Amino acid sequence: MKRRILSIVSIALVLVGSLVGCSQTSGKSAGDAATATAGAASQEDVIWASGKLLPARWAEISPAASGTVRRVLVAEGERVETGKLLVELDNDILQSQVQVAAAAVTEAEASRDRLLAGATPAELAAAKADVAAAQAAVAQAQAALQQAREAVAAATAQVAIAQAQYDQLASLPTAAERIAAQRQVDQAQAAVRHAQSAYDMVRGDPHIGARPEALALEQATLALQNAKAAYAVATQGATAEQLAVAQAQINAAATQVQISRAQIPAAEAGVQAAQAGLARGQATLDRVQAGATAEDRAVAAARVKSAQAAQTAAQAQLKQTQVSAPFAGQIGAIFVRPGETALPGQAALILGDTNRMRVETTDLRETDVARLRIGMPAEVTFDALPGRTFQGKIARIAPMSTVEKGSTNYTAVVEVAAPAAGSGDVIDPSLRWGMTAFVNIRVDK
Repeated sequence: MKRRILSIVSIALVLVGSLVGCSQTSGKSAGDAATATAGAASQEDVIWASGKLLPARWAEISPAASGTVRRVLVAEGERVETGKLLVELDNDILQSQVQVAAAAVTEAEASRDRLLAGATPAELAAAKADVAAAQAAVAQAQAALQQAREAVAAATAQVAIAQAQYDQLASLPTAAERIAAQRQVDQAQAAVRHAQSAYDMVRGDPHIGARPEALALEQATLALQNAKAAYAVATQGATAEQLAVAQAQINAAATQVQISRAQIPAAEAGVQAAQAGLARGQATLDRVQAGATAEDRAVAAARVKSAQAAQTAAQAQLKQTQVSAPFAGQIGAIFVRPGETALPGQAALILGDTNRMRVETTDLRETDVARLRIGMPAEVTFDALPGRTFQGKIARIAPMSTVEKGSTNYTAVVEVAAPAAGSGDVIDPSLRWGMTAFVNIRVDK
C-alpha cells in the first residue's frame, strides 16, 4: 500500500515572514499524480488508495444444469447484447420438447380461434345435411317397423286361413252332404228304372239300338254311375295325407308369424337409434347455428393457457442448458471448451459492462474512510498509463470493513469518467479490466 499525506506547515515559518509550501510525491503512484500547495488561507489533505479497475457491472455466468458443452458462441473480448447466446450444452431432447409444446400451443390457439369465429357456411351446410340424413334414417326405420308389423299380421291371417282349411277338410262329409249325395243316387236309380221299362217294351224291335229308348237307358245308366261316384267321394272324407298337408300349412304359417314377430324388436331398436341420431344431429345443428357458448370459450381459453404453460416449462428446461448474456457487455474470460462438462455454479465465462468502469479500492484505511462522502471528486492514475490522469467520483463506500494482514480496510468505489483532457462521456479504450489503479481524494481537514 502506498499512501502519502501532504500537510501544510506554516506556523514555524511565520517568524521569517513568508509561507513555504511543501509537496511530496507517491513513489509508485504514477509520479507527479498529486501536488499539495500550502498557504495560510488554504489547508487541504489528500487521501491516497490503490485498487483495481473493474466494470461497473460484471458477473461470472454458469449454466443452470450440468451437461456436455456443445458450442461456445463467443470469443474473449467480444461485445455482446442482452440475451445473446454464449454457451450451449447438448440439448436435442429438450429442443424437440420445445417444438412439440410450440405445436400444441399453435393447435390450441387455432382451435380457439376457429371456435370464436363460429361455423363456416360449409360446416352449417354439413350440419343441415346430417339432420336431413338422420330424418331419412328415422323414416326408413319406421317403415321397416311398419313392414315387420304388417308381416306379423299377414302371417297371422295365413295361420287362420290354413286352420280354416284344415277344419273344413277334417269335418267332411257333413250330414247334409251325405243326404244330398244319396238323393242324387236315388234319383239316378229311378231314372234308370224308368228308362229300363221303356226299353223293355220295345226290346223285340230289330232296330232297337237306333230307338230313343235305348239311348235314354244308356244315359240314365251313366248318370247313375256318376251319382254313385259322387256319393263315394262325398262320403269318403279327407285322407291322412290331406290332413297332414293341411297341418303343415298351419305350422308353416305359425312359424312365419314367429319370424315376423322376432323382427319387430330389431325394427323398434332401429327406430330408436335413428331418432337418437336425429336428436344428435339437431343438437349439433343448433349448436352450430348458436355459436360457441361461454363454457366452450372458457374451455378453449383454458386449453390455450395449459399449452402455453407447457411450452414455458419446456423452454425453461431448455434454457437451463443455455448460457445467455444477462446484460450487454464484453466477454472477459471463457473457462470451457466444446466437449467439456459444465456444472451449475461453476463459471463458464465472465461478462462485464466495460462501457462504465470503476475502481474498487483495496487498502483504504479506517482512519481515512470516515472523512469520505458519496459524490466526492477523485483523481485516478494507472501504472499502465503513466502521465495520464482520469477524473472520477466516489459512488459507494462499503458499510463493512475487511481485514487483511492485520490491517482494517474499507472498499470505496470510484466511477471513472473520461480522461482529464477528456473526450466527452466515452471511456478511454486504453482502460482495461483489472488494471492497477491509484486514487487520490482531496478532503478538508
